[in-house]
Amino acid sequence: MEQLNELAYYCITRHPADARVLLPEARDAERIGLGSCMIGERMTVKDSAVLSGGLAGCTTQLGIAAAATNHHTRHPMVTATMGSTMQAITEGRYAMAFGRGMAANWKAIGLPAVTEAQLRDFVGILRRLWAGETIVNHEGPAGKWPVLYHQNGLDDAPPIGFVAVGPKTLELAGEIGDFVVLHTFFSDEATANSVAAVRRGAERAGKDPDSVRIWSCLATAGDALSEEDQLRRRTGRLITYLQAYADILITANGWDPQAWERIRGTQLFQAAAAAGPIDASASFETLQRLDAMMPEEWLTSAAYGTPEQCVKKIAGEFDLGCHSVIMHGASPHELESIVGAYRADRPVLRRAVAANPGKFA
Repeated sequence: MEQLNELAYYCITRHPADARVLLPEARDAERIGLGSCMIGERMTVKDSAVLSGGLAGCTTQLGIAAAATNHHTRHPMVTATMGSTMQAITEGRYAMAFGRGMAANWKAIGLPAVTEAQLRDFVGILRRLWAGETIVNHEGPAGKWPVLYHQNGLDDAPPIGFVAVGPKTLELAGEIGDFVVLHTFFSDEATANSVAAVRRGAERAGKDPDSVRIWSCLATAGDALSEEDQLRRRTGRLITYLQAYADILITANGWDPQAWERIRGTQLFQAAAAAGPIDASASFETLQRLDAMMPEEWLTSAAYGTPEQCVKKIAGEFDLGCHSVIMHGASPHELESIVGAYRADRPVLRRAVAANPGKFA
């Protein structure tokens, strides 16, 4: 069966997180021919290094990406070692993406907010270490270290990417990255604007604007799921993101902030939000009532319905300039009918892509 390198999934997306599903998910992914697996690191049971190693051990073809980890939660030599070990053990199937995270969270746990200057500095350090360079007396935005070294340089280092929302980070991804993952629940306009930002960054750096691999992250809730699961992974997941950073997502999409204020002001939302992440804790009835409040245009930023309807939405992401699509929120066995429909009507790609999530073929 031909591997669909342009399609990926995120591992362990259900609540509560159960790390044990990693292995059967990965085996199902290879069986149905998905191209790669993305790892969204969380400080629960989702350590990126551990999960990457698990994926490497139970697969032979699947691409693997940390998407995203955070540069300042590990010493740069530890991160370099993680990347090079994964690149070696997978024989080149590994890529590493960084995100900025939420400033309030970093402050709460005693870490600094992530800046563009820090990311630029850290990426430079990683690439120098992977090339076998010893760095002496580094002092820059990412930190200060007397010596940094990596004993074994790599002939083919892991691609470096970014998980990004705002235009500045997207431009940075185009300038210094090999790939970028867009945010879930982006409207067509937001996706097109994001693609343009990545291309601007690449052009500014003198690169081919089509040389940075762009991943759409498409919430996918096909009709193979129960009605409750479809609702939880579409409306529930969107409103959970809005719980956390509504201003960022609404601004990126050009949505009406007043519509969100009306929802946020209801007793229903406030009670649901007080119980925790809505997609994990709200009842089916609460989700139904919240769904009725959501503007329809917000919900159409997901793939949902029949396999054919989901495939149409996936194909539309390629038309907007993306090279690849992550079907977010569903396990590989839940995506099997959609993948089958996609094979039957596979779009012609603008550029062929590799199993490694950060590379073109």
